[in-house]
This record gives sequence, structure tokens and C-alpha cells, in this order.
Amino acid sequence: MLWGVVKLSNSKSSVISTSSTTSRKAIDFLVNGSIIIGFVGVVIFFAITSSSFFKWDNISDILLRLSITTPAAYGVMLALVAKGIDLTPGTTMGLVGITVASGVAAGMNFGLSILLAILVGVAVGLVNAFLIAKANLNPFIATISVLFIGNSIEKSVTRGGLPVYLYPAPPALNQIYRGSTLGIPNPILILIILTLLLYLFLEKSKYGRRLYACGESIKASRASGIPVRLYYGAAYFISALCATIGGVILCSQIRSGQPLVGHSYMWDAIGAAYLSTIMSRRNFRPNVFGTLFGAVVMATVANGLTLMGLAFYWKEFAKGLIILIMLLVSVMKKRYERSRLF
Repeated sequence: MLWGVVKLSNSKSSVISTSSTTSRKAIDFLVNGSIIIGFVGVVIFFAITSSSFFKWDNISDILLRLSITTPAAYGVMLALVAKGIDLTPGTTMGLVGITVASGVAAGMNFGLSILLAILVGVAVGLVNAFLIAKANLNPFIATISVLFIGNSIEKSVTRGGLPVYLYPAPPALNQIYRGSTLGIPNPILILIILTLLLYLFLEKSKYGRRLYACGESIKASRASGIPVRLYYGAAYFISALCATIGGVILCSQIRSGQPLVGHSYMWDAIGAAYLSTIMSRRNFRPNVFGTLFGAVVMATVANGLTLMGLAFYWKEFAKGLIILIMLLVSVMKKRYERSRLF
């Protein structure tokens, strides 16, 4: 009789334990997959509201927009890895585009114009790296100061903000955005190469692991002999180079250099980079593929709202709402992770 009671008690506790494990797995799935679930819901909504959403031409537009947003997002992601923030990708994109367009419009060789644009991106990267790594300024204050300076330069060299149009644009410039290699559109191919290079750098090289270590613990990194400030500077320097790539692609798309045009991509880039931290399973770690997914989300939302015919101010409302939701999800996820530890 006693054995039967014990056996029944054990079976009940086993059922309770199994039920508890199942419910915990369900909660884990909902918390960790909340962004993906939400994105699937958004895609279904846009597919219902617009018959053009799943047409190849529209999907191609999303991918091409992605090729401009994602390089800037990678730049913000690198700053996040270094536990900072970079607000200059949009400014860098604008300066690069104006440099290319101004050089070509002045009769300069296209290759030389691209080289000068790259040097402009390098200059922004070096300034950011110096201010943050050497002068030890707060990254937010330093990069927003460079942003204002860059905005002023963009306006001053274009006589108060007049676009530098290129009609007809050089064939080489057109090929960057409208050409293809082995059947793959050139901007998508550039994005694939950049993604793989950053992934190998951050996840597979000792330099990337050291950069992550610097962001996670300055004291431990210094104790290990890692030059923390050098790695911080490198993060902002590479960030500017990524934005430079986005600026060249953008210039090729619009066939002109337009002041402040990069700012319309900056907030998408910041949102995409922060999304990668929510997607991460390793202590909210910024990462390449999470950032790429974040850029897909931002580009899809922008495209879907355009198909719905929403006014531009409602698009800004939607972007702000998405970023706010991401922050709330991040807070909830952190609280949930802490509750599991204690």
C-alpha cells in the first residue's frame, strides 16, 4: 500500500515536472522568437493589404534598399560591440556621395573620384577613432559633434544644400547599383562579400574575439594585455569604412550627391543594429547576421508602408514605434533571463 502511494506521488511529480519543462520551453520560444514571430506577422499583413508585395520586382526593391542600409547598420553594430554608439554613418554616406558626384561633375576621372570618396570616409573614421580612443570622449557626444560638423560641410560645399546631379551618369557609376555579376545584382554581391568579411573578422579571428572582449570587460581585457583603446578606435574606423560603401552604392542609385540624404538610412541602421542584440542568444551580443536580419525588418517595413501609400510622416511614426517596441522587448527579455538565473 505504501509503495503504491509513493509510486503515485512520484508519477504526479513527474507529470508536474514535465508540464513545467514544457511551459518553460514554450515561454523560451516566445521570448527568444518574439522578433521573428512579429516579423512574420508584419509580412503576412503586408501580403494581405497589397497584392504586389510578393512580386519579384518588389522583393528586388527590398533587397536593393537592404544593400544601402546594411553597411551603415554594420558600422553601428561595430560601435555597439565596443559598448559605444556611432551616429555618423548617415553623415559619412552623404559626404561620400557628394565627393563622388562633385568629382565626376568637375570632369575628374571616375576612379579618382571614388578614391577621394574613400579618403573622406577614412578621414571620418580617423576623427571618430581619435576622439573616442585617444581623447577618451563619450562616444555619443563625440559622434554627434562629428555629425553636426559633417552636416555643415555637406551644405557648404553644395551652396546651401543643392544636389549635385549626374545626368548622364558615368557607366561605371551606374554599374555599381544597376549592374550584375554572374547573375547577381552588384549591390547584393557587395553586401554578401561585406557580410562574410565582417563575420569572419568578428567570429573567426582573434582580433574580433578581442574586440568583443574589450566591450564585455575593459579590466579583464587590459589584464590580458589587449590594447583596449586601439581596438575601440579600430571599431569606429571600420564603421566609417562600412558607411563609405553604403554611400557609394547610394550615390550610384540616385545618380547624384545630395546633402543629408544619408540620414534617412541612419535610423534604420541604428534600429537594425540594436535588433541584433535582441536576436542574440549570447548575452545580448551585437552580431553580423542579427544585424542583417534587423536590416531586412526595417527595409521590409519601409517597403510595405510605401505600397500602402502612407504619407512620409506616418512612416517615421512606424519606425519610431518599431524601435520603441524593440527596446521594450529587450527590457522584457533581460528581465526574463535574470528571473531564470535566480
